[in-house]
Amino acid sequence: MLEVLQDRIEQGVYPLGKRLPSERKLANEFKVPQSQIHKKLRQLVDAGLLECYRGNGYFIRAGRPAGVKLHRVALCGDLYKSTQEKENFYVGLLLNLAPEYKQNITWYTMPKEERAQDELLRYLIHERAEGIFCFPHFIKGFLPVFSELIRLQIPLIFWDYSPFPGIFPSIGVDHFRSCMRAAEILSKQKRPVTYVGFTGAEQNRLKYQGFKLGCQLFNVTIEDEIFFPYRDVLNAEKLNFRGRLSPDRLYFTSTRLLSSRLIGTMFDSGFLPGRDYHILTVDRVKFMDDSLLQLDTMMRNNTALAHKLLSEMSHAITKPPQQCNDWRIMMDYIAGRSLTPVADER
Repeated sequence: MLEVLQDRIEQGVYPLGKRLPSERKLANEFKVPQSQIHKKLRQLVDAGLLECYRGNGYFIRAGRPAGVKLHRVALCGDLYKSTQEKENFYVGLLLNLAPEYKQNITWYTMPKEERAQDELLRYLIHERAEGIFCFPHFIKGFLPVFSELIRLQIPLIFWDYSPFPGIFPSIGVDHFRSCMRAAEILSKQKRPVTYVGFTGAEQNRLKYQGFKLGCQLFNVTIEDEIFFPYRDVLNAEKLNFRGRLSPDRLYFTSTRLLSSRLIGTMFDSGFLPGRDYHILTVDRVKFMDDSLLQLDTMMRNNTALAHKLLSEMSHAITKPPQQCNDWRIMMDYIAGRSLTPVADER
């Protein structure tokens, strides 16, 4: 839809300086909700193609720079519907910020099966996608289509880490680095800590390794570890803390879901955070704000990460070949635009 509107503007179907059809008419034409038309038109305003006059509608911007066009970028993620995209901080931020980086991002659901994943990426090539964002833990192996992406120099950018270091770029030491910083924060408590986390996915291994390294650097003792298989992340019955928690302890978890369940279990047992035990969690737990050891968005500054992702994609599209930023070379990262070594940030 956005591409159609851009093409109409560039081909003169909507002449410069003239008013665009109303949002209602465009919604009827494209058979989509008017709110979706409004969002796309705002992206064209941000891209410099339209002027918006409150109460008078949208006008084709006269004298705009020639050749201004948003790059087609695909976002391959989980089973999110369009009405839920704003609830996901990655998706919402990327979609809202994308026009500033001359990108038009379209959401696609990544299938679970490798063959279907390969087919989706081939479809994106056919649809002339200029770049692809992807959640790394969805990719299970090196797909045949990857060789075609490399040949065509279409960047496939993962966030948090790259499952194929040195092949595709990633934005990614946030898990490792922030958990290492957590250990520094906890060292001021001068007491042992219990680590709570998941196993079975790469990002969880990054969190644990970063935290262990931080504990070694800042002399924090890990007195206990509580792990749940990541495959049970949506199974409430299996994420059971009963019998595994004790008051008068210090806990650390880098997962919002586990922090909520940990606090809920303690609360059901009659113990309150801040009074009977302490917990450092990466996300603010809204209903217990004043009772926790917190570091808001410790895992990442959401807006900053979105800017990094979009900046890296813009750079990869306009200046291939890409370089891979990868956590595996600790303290000595491969040169990249969006990351700086840990030693420089501390």
